Amino acid sequence: MKHIKRAKKRLEDLWAKGTDYSNDIVEEARKENKMLHLDMDLTGDCKLKCFYCDRTPDRFNKIPNRIEMSTEERKDLIAQAHALGARTVEFPGAGEPMIDKGFWEIIEFINEKGMVSVLFTSGYHLDQRSISRLYENNVTIFLKYNHTDFRIQDKMVNVKGFGEISNKVLLLLIDRGFNKEIPTRLAIDMVVTPKFQDIEEVKKIFRWCRKNNIHSYISTLIPEGIADHKSKILERERSDELLRELQKIDEEDFGLIYTPSRPLAGGYRCRQVNVGLHINLFGECYDCNGLGRFLGHIRKNSLNEILTSKFAQHIRKPKQDGFCLLRERVWDGVETKGMDRKLVQYSSWKKKHGEDPILISGLEHTGHLGENKI
Repeated sequence: MKHIKRAKKRLEDLWAKGTDYSNDIVEEARKENKMLHLDMDLTGDCKLKCFYCDRTPDRFNKIPNRIEMSTEERKDLIAQAHALGARTVEFPGAGEPMIDKGFWEIIEFINEKGMVSVLFTSGYHLDQRSISRLYENNVTIFLKYNHTDFRIQDKMVNVKGFGEISNKVLLLLIDRGFNKEIPTRLAIDMVVTPKFQDIEEVKKIFRWCRKNNIHSYISTLIPEGIADHKSKILERERSDELLRELQKIDEEDFGLIYTPSRPLAGGYRCRQVNVGLHINLFGECYDCNGLGRFLGHIRKNSLNEILTSKFAQHIRKPKQDGFCLLRERVWDGVETKGMDRKLVQYSSWKKKHGEDPILISGLEHTGHLGENKI
């Protein structure tokens, strides 16, 4: 298999296009203070009701006294990111990105800039026509797909009939050729939970992904939002077991040698903190959509000013290379909530270095400054 052969020389060739940043690319961006990745929410609306949803309150729409970004503001932000070296614009989905009224205009704008769109989607709104349009606009698809049993898929998202829709869309994406390129433009977005998947089910899907050049974005729960409960978090030891089992498949079945990095399976290593920024529905800027350390507001400062601010430089400096501080912190028993979680590291940093004016102006704009005495 050509993609496996390529991956033996460069493992990132098994990752999805737009997320395949190798260490040398990341290091070059770090030295030149460039960003490679813009992570952006589009809408908070979604037809699914996933019990493991990791959205925090700042990612819900229609919040009183908070104004959502317009399509033009988002396009301006994308242009700013492009000027700073960004190659990818990712839509992780506060809700279902395709529902946003400006979705297609934004996708086409990104393609015109020569950038890659990475779309996390339920697939609920996809058909042959929209799939072809996404393909023509150089979009990479991360499709929600948690189980081969349609009934279990339905239970996990609390929508009857979703499993059948997800499977149908997966076959349409393959038929259109999203998995023909290297790196692939198709990924399975799978959340592993103690209740709904056993290791054999995960291994079956993982093998199928490897054989069909589909990126296996297999992860334990992000302990945020309504998923922020100990009973729903896959324990650290079980996470390690999952990674070891899938690593064994890679070594024995495909001859792929690597050291896995908790919590993502298959050798994938998130490098978002070093090379990217996340912007929520209202223009608030964070280091990533999961961990969410607050950095500023795009209605108060430019993307470059936020990227190069004192505190942003501090948290971007350590090499991430897959390490997920959010999960590790919860597993270690540190459980701050809400905006406190997003400011706890800044509060500690401020005592030694003083205020970061970019961050403070952003807090003032959101109205959080009075609520959080930092």
